[in-house]
Amino acid sequence: MIKKILISQRLDEVGIFNEKRNNLDVRYFQIFEKLNMIPILIPNNITLAKKIIKNVKVSGIILSSGGDALKKDIRYDTEILLLNYAKRNDIPLLGICRGAQAINIYFGGRIKAIPNHVRKKHTLKSDLTNKKKIKTNCYHDCGIKSDYLGKNLHVLGTSSDDSIELFKHKSKKIIGMMWHPERFEKLREFELKIFKRLF
Repeated sequence: MIKKILISQRLDEVGIFNEKRNNLDVRYFQIFEKLNMIPILIPNNITLAKKIIKNVKVSGIILSSGGDALKKDIRYDTEILLLNYAKRNDIPLLGICRGAQAINIYFGGRIKAIPNHVRKKHTLKSDLTNKKKIKTNCYHDCGIKSDYLGKNLHVLGTSSDDSIELFKHKSKKIIGMMWHPERFEKLREFELKIFKRLF
């Protein structure tokens, strides 16, 4: 059976009338296609989000990238709902960039402004890359250092300046990655392993 994955969306104001729109980078769909999984887009609407998680059997959740993780708006509330649901029901959850920041904050951690991480490339240091030097992209102006990591979160990988790029929960199936796998032409081998092992 093909796995169904819930994915949260950005909340953006668009055009001269500042229309609020749910928004997701179309490159995410290449990942779902590669993994042979069906994405189910979660609207930034608590009532509808609750109906979806009640009526759809899912294999995992992704908190998507883009936006301010500290902004307490309807997206923030929707992603808290998804985090609570994943935690209570032991549903695998992956946070990408802003999504990773949201996970860290949820578990009592903090994020702080960090230099040289917007439109930059860094070398990832992780056992998951078999000690190979892997380049990752950076598009975040706030990052996570070891003293800002949330409770029961464990570091899996760092960048060349020792900022945390990859972490997991010690007992839950929850992973945060600070780079954007969707912005590469295709998933690299170690990224495929992360997705496949989690979901």
